[in-house]
Amino acid sequence: MVGKRRKKIGEILLSQGLIAHEQLLEALEEHKRTGVSLGTILVKKGFISEDDLSGVLGQQIQLEHKKRIGEVLIDQGLITQEQLEAGLLQQKKTGWRLGTCLVKLGFITEEKLIDALSAQLDIQHVVLENFSFNKDLLKLVPEEMVRKYKVIPLFEREGVVTFAMADPTNLRTVDHLKFKTGMEVEPVIATEQSIMQAVDRCYSDNLQDMTDLLGSRVEGTQDIEVVNEADEDTRITDEEGQQVVKIVNLIVNQAVQQRASDIHLEPLEKYVRLRYRIDGELVEMNPIPLQLRAQITSRIKIMAGMDIAERRKPQDGHFQIRHQGREIDLRVSTFPIMTRKRGANEKIVLRVIDQSGNQLGLDQIGFTAAHLRNFDDAIIKPDGILLVTGPTGSGKSSTLYAALRRLGMHYGNKKNIVTMEDPVEYVLDGLAQGQINPKAGFTFAEGIRSILRQDPDIIMIGEMRDFETCEMAIQAALTGHLVFSTLHTNDAASAYTRLMDMGIEPFLIASTVIAVLAQRLVRRLCQRCMEPYVPEPEVLQKLGLRPGLQLYRGKGCSACNNSGYKGRTGIFEFLIPDQEIVAMVLKRASSDEIKRYLLGSGAFDSLRRDGLRKVVEGITSLEQVLGATQNE
Repeated sequence: MVGKRRKKIGEILLSQGLIAHEQLLEALEEHKRTGVSLGTILVKKGFISEDDLSGVLGQQIQLEHKKRIGEVLIDQGLITQEQLEAGLLQQKKTGWRLGTCLVKLGFITEEKLIDALSAQLDIQHVVLENFSFNKDLLKLVPEEMVRKYKVIPLFEREGVVTFAMADPTNLRTVDHLKFKTGMEVEPVIATEQSIMQAVDRCYSDNLQDMTDLLGSRVEGTQDIEVVNEADEDTRITDEEGQQVVKIVNLIVNQAVQQRASDIHLEPLEKYVRLRYRIDGELVEMNPIPLQLRAQITSRIKIMAGMDIAERRKPQDGHFQIRHQGREIDLRVSTFPIMTRKRGANEKIVLRVIDQSGNQLGLDQIGFTAAHLRNFDDAIIKPDGILLVTGPTGSGKSSTLYAALRRLGMHYGNKKNIVTMEDPVEYVLDGLAQGQINPKAGFTFAEGIRSILRQDPDIIMIGEMRDFETCEMAIQAALTGHLVFSTLHTNDAASAYTRLMDMGIEPFLIASTVIAVLAQRLVRRLCQRCMEPYVPEPEVLQKLGLRPGLQLYRGKGCSACNNSGYKGRTGIFEFLIPDQEIVAMVLKRASSDEIKRYLLGSGAFDSLRRDGLRKVVEGITSLEQVLGATQNE
């Protein structure tokens, strides 16, 4: 056994590259002749320094005879007889191992205990702090297994894998490792703390591996600069922390380069799922190792000015970065979620708002010539309410911003335009943009009262979400102001019934609402790889299209990441109320009745019709339109 232990010392030093094979053979020959310990010989011959030897193997205790662990600790002067008796008493009460009791009682350090156990069991002690691990060997055993059993593979020689183990006497663990690796297993001993630190380091803390996981190298990662970074004393400055900073920068960088609108970081049982919302679709990226979750979460929360210690309730924050000369805002939201094995964790969603990348004009959002002409006529009216409706993520804010930019250019400095938003997503020159703050009592309704004292001509309200806000908006329209706002409804006709449901009188709605624009966003076909095809006749007939009509679909290429789509466009229905609609509103007609009248009038394009027109023109695909609109 002693000879085997000496050989293990040599293998460990050899695997670390601290000695050469010839030096080991020479030292072993002298050990056989003289009986002097192998470590002493290696140091004496100058093959290795004493510091390097103890740095890898710890302070080794040599025993001539097998003794109980308590006797070993007393013989080495590590504990007293009284401390041993106290440890034995604690062992009877708890059922823990004696060594664990002595460590818990504070009589001995875990490192000293491991040295003594190494001598008692005749198993080599290894210090893992500076150990160089083999990446290929680490892949043999999954992370979940090494964490469960508190082991880590060190090296392999002739079909035998040496594992550092917190408890090398556990034969069941050894058997499981043999089965998993398909090789013989030989244990050495290390502290549980050092093993778990090594697992954290080896299975997750490698920036190059992380770069590969996220999709190869991304140019410009270092170009991200956080504006208004946290105070210096809260920044992460150690090496591990700096790598986490780079990884977060890499995630944000890749999202910006791929034109993602949102970044989703969601902890699952075995990894952190990373998804980007690109052109309205969630695209799953390569997973992030689970151990990086805490560091990445803390880093993002620090950047967003959140409380990193609060994990039990949702938080909101934001930060701004400069990326290749562009100003980009990130709105951060955390949400506690439960996982089966790991309990409560936080899901993080970052909304990416590119201040310079979304300055679209009305002629760029997908309007037909007729829609653009009618919308232009509506937004230059002196008073009234213009509503933009649609679900979350349908581009309502972008349309309103485009309208406000159009008005700014049309009127120059002759009109006072004031907005009230939640939050201000894009800052437009020449506009007074306010951001509501419910905690401070600044709600939409309260904000409208203040805005009306600011002598406005045109008002934009982020959302009409309650009776008080709607009532104030209507009063503003009745007193000579043009008001823009949004509603969450499925189509244009439903805007009327939605306002009535919130308690607004029909005669007020009929006299103030000058237009309703309903919209959806659909993905644009990639112009580089789109190809023509003819759908099945039944499909065309069902949609009211002529047989044999040629449509288009995306084949997929490198320019669109093989998705067949690149970018998005809007599909719209624009309702300008006539006398018949006014009469229907006064009678509290349902949205279905209003919609039937509009479709029968012949002068109204529904969302489905506008979408099908864009399908025929090769702008988008049939699947996109059918998925975004309802049958008529």
